[in-house]
Amino acid sequence: MNRTFTLLFFIVFTSSGSLFAQNCIGPGGQVKWSYWANFAVQGAPDITDLSVLENYPDKPDGTQILGSLRAPVNYSDYFIGMIRGFIKVQQTETYLFNITSDDKGTFFLSTDQSPANKVKIAEVTSATGTEENGKEAGQTSAAIELKAGQYYYFEAYNFEASGGDHLALWWKKASNPAGAWSIIDFNNINEYNCGQACPPRGTLCNDGNALTKNDQQDGFCNCVGVAPTANACVGERGLAEAYYYDNIKGSYVENDLVNSPKFPLSPDRKEKLKGAFGPIPTIPIYASDNYGAYVQGFITVPVSGNYEFNVTGDNQTIFYLSKNDSIEHKQTYKAVVMQGVDETEHNNAPAQTIGPIYMQAGKYYYYEIRNKENNGRDHFNVYWKTPFYKEKVWKRIPAFYLFDYKCELACIAQGTPCDDGNPYTNNDKINGSCECVGTPCSGPDCIDETARYKMFDSQGVTDNLSTTETSWLSCGTQKANPNAARAGNKNWILYDFSKLYVFHDTRVWNYNVPGETGKGFRNVNVDYSTDGKTWQPIGNDYTWPQAPGSHDYAGFEGPNMNEVRARYILVSAKDNWGDATCTGFSKITFNASLCDVEGTACDDGDPLTQNDKFDNNCNCKGVSINCATDSLALQKSSITSGDYKAARTIVAQTTVSTSSKDISFTAGNSIVLLPGFEVNKNSVFTADIAGCVQQSFINNQKSRMAVDDKTVSDFKSDTTHIDKQRKIVFRINQPSQVKLTLKDKNEKIITTLIDGYSQNLGTQIKMLPVNKLPKGEYWIELLVADKVLREKLEITE
Repeated sequence: MNRTFTLLFFIVFTSSGSLFAQNCIGPGGQVKWSYWANFAVQGAPDITDLSVLENYPDKPDGTQILGSLRAPVNYSDYFIGMIRGFIKVQQTETYLFNITSDDKGTFFLSTDQSPANKVKIAEVTSATGTEENGKEAGQTSAAIELKAGQYYYFEAYNFEASGGDHLALWWKKASNPAGAWSIIDFNNINEYNCGQACPPRGTLCNDGNALTKNDQQDGFCNCVGVAPTANACVGERGLAEAYYYDNIKGSYVENDLVNSPKFPLSPDRKEKLKGAFGPIPTIPIYASDNYGAYVQGFITVPVSGNYEFNVTGDNQTIFYLSKNDSIEHKQTYKAVVMQGVDETEHNNAPAQTIGPIYMQAGKYYYYEIRNKENNGRDHFNVYWKTPFYKEKVWKRIPAFYLFDYKCELACIAQGTPCDDGNPYTNNDKINGSCECVGTPCSGPDCIDETARYKMFDSQGVTDNLSTTETSWLSCGTQKANPNAARAGNKNWILYDFSKLYVFHDTRVWNYNVPGETGKGFRNVNVDYSTDGKTWQPIGNDYTWPQAPGSHDYAGFEGPNMNEVRARYILVSAKDNWGDATCTGFSKITFNASLCDVEGTACDDGDPLTQNDKFDNNCNCKGVSINCATDSLALQKSSITSGDYKAARTIVAQTTVSTSSKDISFTAGNSIVLLPGFEVNKNSVFTADIAGCVQQSFINNQKSRMAVDDKTVSDFKSDTTHIDKQRKIVFRINQPSQVKLTLKDKNEKIITTLIDGYSQNLGTQIKMLPVNKLPKGEYWIELLVADKVLREKLEITE
């Protein structure tokens, strides 16, 4: 019995292996060329960009049957083409192989008919001509012996950016190295005829579970239904939305994004993603800077098993994954990119990867993505390795396995342009209920496909510059350059800003008129001055890129002004991009802050200070009005109306002007009025020694006193009456664990605005939109260390 079983097992195994290998060898005399399109990258895509696509290698965007190993010529832009199949020779011989490609190209050849044994034998790292076989040493292989009758599996790729494209594989016998190269043709090729053949994604099916609904094939031979759940926050399948928060500088999630007043509930825009990755590519790519991104939702898996996750992003990117559908457990698993990495740079740091994690089909797992973009490239990507993909490599997570988080309170400002997804509406904008709504078309044209409205930003602010916009040119008679050191620069422009400013950075749009972009500045000097006579340079020479002359020109990041103080900025051209008549550019913007004389009133942006004034370093500073300040020193200056408080001591050498009313000093220990302190006629001044204790807050009809231990102070909220937003203001005085939540009257958390250890000291502001809140009573609760501060919120309409 044992002998019979052993013999049968051996026969079945051998036969099965032989049949599997033979089944992959398709018709002779032909091969299949496949391509994957629309790669959003700088330059040509590469093999890593291809491998992360869930549809690679078995589901290309298109195919053609070829009679030789020459791909279609000049097919498209930003795509990757692949030819794979088998090579077989009739007589044993040693061959040399060669590849030509535009742009890059790579050729893999197996030692036999198994794809697992393929190795790279030739490549080109830059574009060649269609018959340029000798451009690079690496495009020709070493001598390789092919045995008669043996099938050899191969793969050939070309990686195309823009312009012309082609791919061809050549060979010749190694015994005649001086002989001509010939393209491998139908006499020696067979099609590769294997792959994962599954019903297309979205095909209706029956997963065998009576409790699920909307059962669909996922494209990988898994029938997946929508499982029932008691979690009311689980939203629509296939929907992943990213919220974006613009004009936030810095590269870090934990400080720059999280500490922004508008994060997480007051975004500037949102978009639907194709999966757990974004943003949707722009043209030109990487055109947006200084923003943050936030994605919430639920992940499901089609089969139970072990899963691994990996995150890439630029700049800092964090991926949270809960052990279940609860947002409270999102910290269970966390993958982090601390500094920016490339889209497919999976192994820069161990913290990028989590798992293996056992996950069950039919369950929901809460996830979050947080990303902070500074400048340059911008992206965030979450990948997984799964039990159901044929190849155990990192793949981007598609939207099919994601569900929307529908309990969020985030609300974009009313009137913001958007896209409601309906081609028969226009003028789409966010309404008072945080929904994107367009104006429907009317009349008979509404049933005409050609009459569809096209979506354009309604007075949207972009960096794009039309080619018809007025530009500045310097031609003809020229005045002397204001800076004698730049006397040789005959084309210049001088900006007089009337007052002193601190200059931060710039953005430039070169001369963008079609056919005339040669007039644009090329090598440039930038100087600054406080009086228009004495000049200092900003850096050395700058080279400004030539404009494309297109309507969607977004300019480029100009010189960094390095926080210089100046009234005058001088921009001088040493030369242009080839025009012999005039020189100029289209536009330049300066990011600057006013720098007024010392003592001039200003606004430091801190609602918990008053009497704000410029100091002698252009800093606008106010006097703290909270009780957490130990000592308050008021130097010799004129102060305005208000309450000045300190926990211990106030020392003053100031003047209370005649225009000031009701000025009071409150301190815990002492108030010292130094010589020079003066109260003018008709002014009212009071001084009190009193304890500096925080206000009591009511919690579920129980009084909780927040003891002033200087950890947190001045917790309050004010209605802004703009887009139904509540401004929450408080001050953190010591590094602490901080949690800011909105609760309903039954103490259930509705949303969390802050939850983490904060080292960002000083005044904090958070915006809370209330558009989506039903009528009723709520609590805004701030927990700092073990201190709880609460304020009641009533929604009456």
